[in-house]
Amino acid sequence: MGPGSGPSAAVHPVSTSGWAAEGDGGLDRVVHGREREQRAISAFATGVDPTTLVVSGLSGIGKSVTVLAALRRFEAEGCVVRVVRSGSARPSAQGPAGLRHLDLSAWTAPAGPDGEHRIDPDGLMSAVAAFGHLGPGPCLLFVDDVDTLTPARATWLQHLADLAYERGWRVIAAARHVETPVPDDVDLLELGPIDEVALGRVVGAAAGSLVAADVVTRLHRWSAGNVRVALELADGLSVAQLRGSAEWSGPDVVGPVARRAYRGLLDRLTPEETARLAACAPPRSGVRRGTRQTEHPLLALLCRERVGSPADVEAAHAVESVLDGLHLDDLPGLPESEHDQRAIARAVGVVLLTGTTWAGAADPWRYAERVADWSDHLWWTDGAADDARAAGARVAAELVTLERVGRLPDAARLRADLDVLAATSGRHWVSLCIQVRAHLLLGDVAAARRLLDGSRVVEGRTVAEIVARDVAQARVALVEGRAVDVRAHLDHASRLRPAVEDWLPVRGLRAVVDALLDGRVPDDVPAWAGSASTRALGEYAADLGLAHLAVGQAEQAAELLTIGLERCSWSYRGRVHARADLVEAVVAAGGTRDGVPDRVRRLLDPPAVPAERGSVDAAAAYVRTRALLAGRAALAHGVDGWLPTVPSPVSLWQRLRSLTAFGRACAVHGERLAAEPVLREAGTVARLAGVPGWRARVDGAGDDLPEPLAWDRLDDSEREIVRLALGGATNAQIASAAYLSVRSVANRLRSIYAHLGLRDRRELVERAQADPPRWLDDSP
Repeated sequence: MGPGSGPSAAVHPVSTSGWAAEGDGGLDRVVHGREREQRAISAFATGVDPTTLVVSGLSGIGKSVTVLAALRRFEAEGCVVRVVRSGSARPSAQGPAGLRHLDLSAWTAPAGPDGEHRIDPDGLMSAVAAFGHLGPGPCLLFVDDVDTLTPARATWLQHLADLAYERGWRVIAAARHVETPVPDDVDLLELGPIDEVALGRVVGAAAGSLVAADVVTRLHRWSAGNVRVALELADGLSVAQLRGSAEWSGPDVVGPVARRAYRGLLDRLTPEETARLAACAPPRSGVRRGTRQTEHPLLALLCRERVGSPADVEAAHAVESVLDGLHLDDLPGLPESEHDQRAIARAVGVVLLTGTTWAGAADPWRYAERVADWSDHLWWTDGAADDARAAGARVAAELVTLERVGRLPDAARLRADLDVLAATSGRHWVSLCIQVRAHLLLGDVAAARRLLDGSRVVEGRTVAEIVARDVAQARVALVEGRAVDVRAHLDHASRLRPAVEDWLPVRGLRAVVDALLDGRVPDDVPAWAGSASTRALGEYAADLGLAHLAVGQAEQAAELLTIGLERCSWSYRGRVHARADLVEAVVAAGGTRDGVPDRVRRLLDPPAVPAERGSVDAAAAYVRTRALLAGRAALAHGVDGWLPTVPSPVSLWQRLRSLTAFGRACAVHGERLAAEPVLREAGTVARLAGVPGWRARVDGAGDDLPEPLAWDRLDDSEREIVRLALGGATNAQIASAAYLSVRSVANRLRSIYAHLGLRDRRELVERAQADPPRWLDDSP
């Protein structure tokens, strides 16, 4: 609601309750955050004490809707008469729906010295009696628009309450301000500010849009928890501002709803109080990096208007403020003159965080050739030693190259320089996210975890820093197979800045976690994906490929992983894991029947260095890749041959990956008996690992298993008897070799013939010649 608009509904309307509300029915609303107050009003309405209830609070705080919502709770709204404009020359009474409105002007006295009219209490109660019997519950008279409860108004209200009680009615009044101590038989209920969570629900429902958490905080502070004032402020914001994509620091002018709310308070201020509050008013323009706190900032603005104090224009660092707040919709139009070295570092940091590329004045790649000029501001909030600064410049140059072309010029040098940066303090949290990703792409998960564990949550972090830390934690959690934690970190980031969900790196993480937890993959690719940086697009394609692999769609997974690794060979999951995904997808899709395709083989070179597969999980992925490339020969040693021989066990996530890959390989080579127990174990591990969506891949591997041939249904002892019989051994020779009696051999052979649908040994030999069992060659 802008300064020129009228009052807004406090919350999103719900179905009508039967109350004949004034105007468009706007009082019939859901009420958030007033549970305690509604209980108190309900208790008064159903009580027996001869008291009067006065609900007080600023205009717009929600007095009327709270009272009516409380009465709806015990279905008493059909027994309520609401008196409006009681201080005007033409007051009226409103009954439940279907009953007429009563004009009470005939019982209204001329205006007194205070300028207010008075309704005769006897005449009012007589007029209300015209509504007749309203229902079985208690009858309530709601005097809804008392402005200030002065001593004269309090006396009038007490007289009205006495008459009402004699006739079986109870009285509730709503007042903006209570000026005098009230008698003991008047209960006061003051409505304070609504809490931030409830205000966020109200604004979100009214706006029909996600509202960024910090925008809700700012609306709550500026409105002082007043619902109608907050809605007036929110109504003047664009969708981008509500989502935090464009900056909104606060209003420069006060709208009509807020003026009405603060009119009484402003009139009661002394000149000295007005001057003090005016000095606390936030600046009219410029970037608000922080303001002197006042309980009612809009009242301070009104005081500044009254005293005519000059505008407080702060020297704004516009680019840096936009980037720190992730108001990225504001970025393309910023003037080039604002680009100091600190702002350049922030711009590059946000590019490395979001994968977004800009054109025009805000394009940070124009400064890529002068990394040493701004790299200090990328990594640290304060300074650093010379050796650390030199290492920081080299790391920035490496990562900028990776972002632009998807390749690392010198991975070994990057690893050494990252170790230097890790030993420094005072890191900016956006740089923390960048360093975590760099450690992950080099396969050093332990170093990434140490960085996160060593970063303390402190006051004063910017939106960009908080979101960056959440994204970093989500990446580490995904590499470690903690899908639930990935979703929790992404949800936290998107509550603070909903536009995070549009970032390609976050979309990739979402795709994987949705596949692992829910067994679903995205229906399409965002149209702007092709405009992302080379690194971001490659990582997104690889993540999307893993998501398809998780739900058993091997062909799509192979295509996406191939494209992803061609675009960016160093994704945040590390070369070992990304290559393992690619090989697993290609094998599962049947792409290696004629050998490994040249296109895939090129992506597997050069081999990963030992440092990249130093962790247990990376070693498991590396062994799995080699086993898949070895083909059928790798099945000879069972699933243990697909796991590394290390003292500590691999994680459940990597064991699940190896079990599934082994089961799928068995399916490809027709080894159903070997595959079935492994796939059953994989299904159990999927549940224990917290990735139920992976069950689709496990089940898909089982579905693809061919029905076992008759030969394959024989157990090991039966296979040995058949092998001896096909070799020309007599029953006695078979009995001697198998440590059985001759009778037992004859019985076992008859059972084998029946199982295979044969009549005698001659047909057994003929079947073996026409369709030899696969396991015959594997026998000693």
